[in-house]
Amino acid sequence: MRLGGILLVAALLALGIVGPVGLLAQTATGFDSVRVVSSVRKTDAANPTLSHNIPRLEVVVGGQTLTADFAAFYESSGGLTRWGLPTSEVFQEEPAALTQYYQRGVVDFHPRADLGGIYVMERRLAWDYFGGGVAGSVDQGVEPGTTNHNSGEEHGPWGHKVSNFSVGGVWTGFLNFFRTYGGVDAFGFPKTEARIDSNRPGTLYIPAATPGFIRQYFQAAVLEHHPGAGVRLRLLGDDLRNRLYANDAWQQITAFNAAGALTDGQTYDVEVVVLTPPPPPAPTPTAGAVTPAATPTATATPAVTPNRTTELVVVGTSDAGLAVYDGAWRSLRAKDTDLVDDEIQALHVDGDGQVWVGTPVGASRIGRDGDGVVFTLDTTNRGIGSNNVQAIAGRHGSDVLFMGHPDQGLSVLAGAQWDRKRPDNSQILDLDVRDIFVVDESIGRVWLATRQGAALYDQQTDTWTRFITRTMIPEVIRDNVTAVTVDSGGRLWLGLLNEGVVNSTNLVTWAQLGTTEGLGSGEVRDLLAASNGDVWVATASGVSRVVDGAVTTYTTGNSALPADGAHALAETADGRVWVATDGGVGVFDGNTWKTFTTANGLSSNATTAIAVVPAVSGT
Repeated sequence: MRLGGILLVAALLALGIVGPVGLLAQTATGFDSVRVVSSVRKTDAANPTLSHNIPRLEVVVGGQTLTADFAAFYESSGGLTRWGLPTSEVFQEEPAALTQYYQRGVVDFHPRADLGGIYVMERRLAWDYFGGGVAGSVDQGVEPGTTNHNSGEEHGPWGHKVSNFSVGGVWTGFLNFFRTYGGVDAFGFPKTEARIDSNRPGTLYIPAATPGFIRQYFQAAVLEHHPGAGVRLRLLGDDLRNRLYANDAWQQITAFNAAGALTDGQTYDVEVVVLTPPPPPAPTPTAGAVTPAATPTATATPAVTPNRTTELVVVGTSDAGLAVYDGAWRSLRAKDTDLVDDEIQALHVDGDGQVWVGTPVGASRIGRDGDGVVFTLDTTNRGIGSNNVQAIAGRHGSDVLFMGHPDQGLSVLAGAQWDRKRPDNSQILDLDVRDIFVVDESIGRVWLATRQGAALYDQQTDTWTRFITRTMIPEVIRDNVTAVTVDSGGRLWLGLLNEGVVNSTNLVTWAQLGTTEGLGSGEVRDLLAASNGDVWVATASGVSRVVDGAVTTYTTGNSALPADGAHALAETADGRVWVATDGGVGVFDGNTWKTFTTANGLSSNATTAIAVVPAVSGT
């Protein structure tokens, strides 16, 4: 069996559970001749190296004529959307086999020893070169421990499901995409559920992939969810090419260079490449195994309890727990503290200076030393609505806390009692609560940002004011609200998934700010109403500052912001604005930016949340 294949027994083929395309009863040891029947030429004006032919070839093997129809397979299994552009001509990596590389995968025409030597045209199981034990990779196995309770289709022997929803209930459209672009023939079987990629030990991941995205790993592809942009496929074909032909060695191979058009009927000269598998990579933890995480360069080291006379900046990361700053950085990890997980989605500081931490698997309330309490479905007698906590806010003057979930609406903790707010028992707009802002400490009026609009909840009277964005704001055509805040002048600000921000003082007359007005991106991830009246907007393409309606956007191109992908905002007592980004933390003092990364002691550059703990006077 060739590199990248998988043993699929004849019983599976007979049952129709899975089957390669175009099985031909033939055994062979090499090609007698190869001729072009027809071909389709694909080019990219922006990248001349992407000029290649996808051919239909007539192949004579051992006196028998076979058809290696790369063009038909390409079109029938998803075409450009599934495979991207070809990055090579058809060439030979192994005896009696033909191969073509595409941006998002690899297709082989080759004999299958496990099927009696018959030829098949099929997708290569590209993921197995990174986490399946092929070509020197460490076998990461099949990811256990997650179950998708949403509707969908189970495929393969491992019990994983392809669904339109992630494990946390976020709409991904993966099942629709899977069905439309080739199904098992194009993607193989799922080896994980659709869940947030954390790059943690015991999970499947590609080290080069940015954590924090919802991904699902298949044998031959990796699906990614991009809010507002739909489903994307990782460029797994390029990844594989770069792994097998490292250090740009592929550029020295004729097949990977731009090629002229083929002529129907011409003899096809197959370039033969002797592939030397790369050396095995450093050990990667097998899914399900309990293995200590590798120590990253310049990781913050645990320290004594921070100085209690100074305020603390607490930064959440997608893969390394919390980073705490009091003039120097230290880290709080799940393995060393009462933190329930190292993937942080939300932070909130209560009136006692305790930090509430939301993760995909529960919430923790911890003190400055990391000691605290864990809240999950099990530990709260099902009082908490969901273990997936993506937003937290609270009334500092009382023991009232609000937790937003992507799948179960709102959980309200008053003293020791939990109350759930869902569409089936309240007037909350949607199960997906993205952000929470407490308006009135005395009576607990709270704004919620949801997938279906915004809602104002009055805890004292248990009443709701529903605000369906697209019907009440003419400028807005979608309801996806991602962030909410109220500035010092009482103006309500709503951040939207694709359409920037809107603001109003009376909920009747609205102003909208988008990229036309200078906002970094229409995709808003967080809002901060600063103490000086400025409003800050974290977007997918920079962080924007709004002063009296005028917008200034900071990016890596015009400032020392560590990355353009901004996720969260906070303000310290001295008026500095802190920004959590994909590449570390940026701090703005009113004039200039300062950057913190792992080189300065930050535990991870993939920062996702940020909060400020006030100074504690006394001992």
